[in-house]
Amino acid sequence: MTADGREQHAPPPERTTYRVAYAVAGEPGVRWAEVSLLPGHAQEGDIPRILAARLTGRPADARRIVVLELREA
Repeated sequence: MTADGREQHAPPPERTTYRVAYAVAGEPGVRWAEVSLLPGHAQEGDIPRILAARLTGRPADARRIVVLELREA
């Protein structure tokens, strides 16, 4: 609490946004996407699941996603 009796809240966590080049198994070409991660909720290793969920609605399809390049946006 602050001196005037109001509750003090922590600032929202910082997001990290990545620009990702990836390929989908069985499909030609390279795709690009931006993915934002919240620390403590997702890690870089979760990016294939996030992309699979966007493409097919099924995070389990992550095995079809091959990340080719990953850089902070």
